[in-house]
Amino acid sequence: MTTTGLLDLGAAEVVDRTTGELLGYVFTLASGKGQLQRWLLFRDPRNELEIRPPPASMASFTLADWQAQVPSLWRPNGYYVWAQADVYPHGETWTQIPPASALPEPSFPERPGSNYQLDYTGGKVIDVLQEDWRGSAYVVRGLSQTSSIEYWSLPARYRPAGSTRAVVSVGTEEATSLDAFVRLANTSWGPGCKFVITGCLNHHGTAAPFAP
Repeated sequence: MTTTGLLDLGAAEVVDRTTGELLGYVFTLASGKGQLQRWLLFRDPRNELEIRPPPASMASFTLADWQAQVPSLWRPNGYYVWAQADVYPHGETWTQIPPASALPEPSFPERPGSNYQLDYTGGKVIDVLQEDWRGSAYVVRGLSQTSSIEYWSLPARYRPAGSTRAVVSVGTEEATSLDAFVRLANTSWGPGCKFVITGCLNHHGTAAPFAP
């Protein structure tokens, strides 16, 4: 199973796609069926974000480096998200994305010290844009909840974001249910595409999480 998904491994910068405001950072490692992403966000991006290469100071970060820096980077009322992204490439699993009732359950990461980053849009599909390629995403619950689930449909020519930029924004297409999103995703599903199911555990508060 390939671990290539939405993000490059290592650190990346997260900014507001319209203003360029720094929103935070994300750190990604290969894990399980895909990736474990750690998002440190200064505020709720409200589904309008761009993923960019990391600053030079973070370019060679290890997990230990990341964890050591989280407390100093934290801002009051920030968000921290542990996100396990399971990757299902076209052909290695399905030639057509199955309906919601037959999709694999998300894998939720074990939140350290206890038992993306995106928000529910009220039925709008989220666009994932890179160069002239377009993917899409659908969210169950959201960043304000203690847990959420994201479904990403990525095109064949999509390159993991980090060293390559990617833009996430609320689109114009409607998907009032996960099944409706699957039907929409299947219209562009083909060789090289990937479907990613991400289980998120979300921390929000005045202090950084105990064990990031």
